Amino acid sequence: MIRHFLSVTAGISLLLISVPLIAGEADELTRKINAISAEETGYPEAVQAVAALSKMNAEAIPEVLAAMKQERPVAANWLRGAVEAIADKARQEGSPISNDTLIEFIQTQSHSAKSRSVAYHLLKQQDETAALQLIPSFENDASLELRLLAVEKLMDDARANLAAEKTQEAIATYQQALTATRNAHQASVIADALKELEVEVDTTEHFGFLKNWHVIAAFEFAKGDGFDAVYPPEKEIDLAATYPGKLIDEIPAPAKWQPLKLGPGEKSVDFNKAFAPVKEVVGYAVTTFDSDQAQEVELRWGSANATKVWVNGDLVASDKVFHAGDNFDQYSAKAKLNPGENTILVKLVQNEQTQSWTNVWKFELRVCDHLGTAIADAKP
Repeated sequence: MIRHFLSVTAGISLLLISVPLIAGEADELTRKINAISAEETGYPEAVQAVAALSKMNAEAIPEVLAAMKQERPVAANWLRGAVEAIADKARQEGSPISNDTLIEFIQTQSHSAKSRSVAYHLLKQQDETAALQLIPSFENDASLELRLLAVEKLMDDARANLAAEKTQEAIATYQQALTATRNAHQASVIADALKELEVEVDTTEHFGFLKNWHVIAAFEFAKGDGFDAVYPPEKEIDLAATYPGKLIDEIPAPAKWQPLKLGPGEKSVDFNKAFAPVKEVVGYAVTTFDSDQAQEVELRWGSANATKVWVNGDLVASDKVFHAGDNFDQYSAKAKLNPGENTILVKLVQNEQTQSWTNVWKFELRVCDHLGTAIADAKP
């Protein structure tokens, strides 16, 4: 993939002459780039398409930006390279894309978050003042990158209020920033600032991490086959039931459910703490989430272990990835909630790796909308 990208860069660097945009031509070229597959097919055609796009004048930029698909990040990076090549050449020739065109593109929410972010950075390159004036409008934007800018400005405003001894204004602005942010680091910084102003904030509540679970372990890892093995919790949720489970000294059989309730500030369902720090095991966690209406939501979770997630018995995600990081909102899946009680089941698989950094067997999970805004459990 790096080899192909270098080929694209080299091809772009050789282009010197801009050509007028021909109706339909940009569309055909962007289709070839979006046809790049995960199996690394379609690259020769994409290289030629990027080179051809990069010859076009600034009028082609909105069409190329609009072709960026959030679900095709590799192709989007190639398209971004073409856009930047077109924009650089247009500026050198004294005919850049107009600010109004870029601003209209940025403000059109139907475009992908990535394409709008690229358009913003193009605007900032050629007119930083015009770009900065847009930042407050990103406070509730679907683009998390643009929203990040708006929250950063609110945090700067709060610090300025504090420096001017306007404590109440600073608190109000920090709280506004906390409501807007969907970034764990920003939330932590804001919470610390509010704490210094004697305002307590629980970021786990803010982001809506689920805290009341039942957990059960251990089942056989079976040299990795345990990830796809169907153990009893996948067939029934009976909190009073017991199962044979895996025979290990650290977790006495039979396997049985036990409650696990997280305290203030806690977000991780930690099987090492609930049971024992063991390897080559499978565990499950189950919770209920009450919805006040039928609705489509996003489940977002993070874990260094392999995971499967079910909602009301339907498998919504399967990620057989071990110890490749444990990040905020690392995984996400759409799910449909019924009115009333819904059951969320998580399968957590710990493998055989023995390095010290693999001694984790935990996950964190929250329910939110497509913007990452926490949806509250409707339980009374």
